[in-house]
Amino acid sequence: MTLSLRLVQSQRQTLAMTPQLMQAIKLLQMSNLELESAVREEVDQNPLLTLASRPDSRGSGRRDTVSRDRSTLDPLAMVAAKPSLADHCAREVASLDFDDAEKAIAAFLIGSVEETGRLAEGAEDDATEMLGVPRAAVEATLAKLQTISPAGLFARSLPECLALQLEDRGVLSSTARGILDNLQLVARRDVRRLAEICETSEDDVIETMALLRTLDPRPGLAFDTTPVHAIEPDVIVHPRPNGGFLVVLDTARLPKVLIDADYHAEIAATGNAQAVSFANQCLRSAHWLTRSLDQRARTIVKVASAIVTRQRAFFEGTAQHVSPLTLREVAEDIGMHESTVSRVVSNKALSSPRGVYPFRAFFAVAIDAADGSVSADAVRAKIRQIVDTETPASVRSDDEIVKTLKAAGIVIARRTVAKYREAMNIPSSVERRRIARHERTGAAQARR
Repeated sequence: MTLSLRLVQSQRQTLAMTPQLMQAIKLLQMSNLELESAVREEVDQNPLLTLASRPDSRGSGRRDTVSRDRSTLDPLAMVAAKPSLADHCAREVASLDFDDAEKAIAAFLIGSVEETGRLAEGAEDDATEMLGVPRAAVEATLAKLQTISPAGLFARSLPECLALQLEDRGVLSSTARGILDNLQLVARRDVRRLAEICETSEDDVIETMALLRTLDPRPGLAFDTTPVHAIEPDVIVHPRPNGGFLVVLDTARLPKVLIDADYHAEIAATGNAQAVSFANQCLRSAHWLTRSLDQRARTIVKVASAIVTRQRAFFEGTAQHVSPLTLREVAEDIGMHESTVSRVVSNKALSSPRGVYPFRAFFAVAIDAADGSVSADAVRAKIRQIVDTETPASVRSDDEIVKTLKAAGIVIARRTVAKYREAMNIPSSVERRRIARHERTGAAQARR
């Protein structure tokens, strides 16, 4: 056998990832804030670029339309923040019967609460020393603060946090106290030893441990102390007078660049080869940036329009939840690649009469139903509704929820029900029955 080498000529197409193409892709997936920063950087590096001033409401007719639509929106709908823990506590204190001395102590202790909702170690000693008040007065004020909702705030330890929540429910039993005093045995699941310590049965210990798992060890995390941030919409959706919707880019939030052609002409007139070469390179970069920004804007509007068309019932208010939708379906509607749609959806939001939503919120997994399909959000809402309508005598297991959904025309696996239930922090049917039983026992004891 003889081996030989030879040259073969062939043609094939490849996509070269040039710096300009990479820039266009990055611009497409940026948020408005990131885009403005990137454009400012380009303007600083390119002498032919100038950042134009933002348009005002006296601009074009389309801009006037956008301004009028924005004026009808609830500004609070754009706020994406939880209430402050400190503000919540201050409001609760205002409803309590505190004298001036107790208010001063309460203010000090509120400032000593950690993000988890627990009181910082040594806070009582610090209040006594710095405020010059008796330790008994601090403890009395703290006891009142521990009645603030949600239960568990101002606890000095994890066992006390959980005990406050059990006490609020009226189910703080001697078994629960014994278990809370020996949480290290809970971590080891030493049920036998806990039963011996609590002088009760292992079944009672198991039942109480299940109850403890329904509690919140960090109730303060339901609040937030970070600054309030607003969701910045990229497009605005408002209804047309004769039906349908108009999707308009919110240009007021977008940076606009201008190319200084006169300055380029001045450099070209100098005849300096090096300067002219640099100016031509800057001009090409400037044109590429403006084309990329224009392409980005048109692509965002295309994707948003496709979303609104697909989710028309939601925007009209005739559907409570969004319909199932995938990136591929939107990509096919607008004739673009699925990866392009994915980049557009990232970090983008739209404003509509129903509120401000990120683009991602309109893409939902499809679940089989008798009349076609429903979104996962709608299924989760249905599961929540089923659980909320339960009575102590009619707590449904995951299998029974599956049957209830099937009767409503929704076909779903039991493991999917369990996954959705756990994601919504809904306890299992066993735990829900135990909670209901304890609540009945606590209510009966309270009546006696």
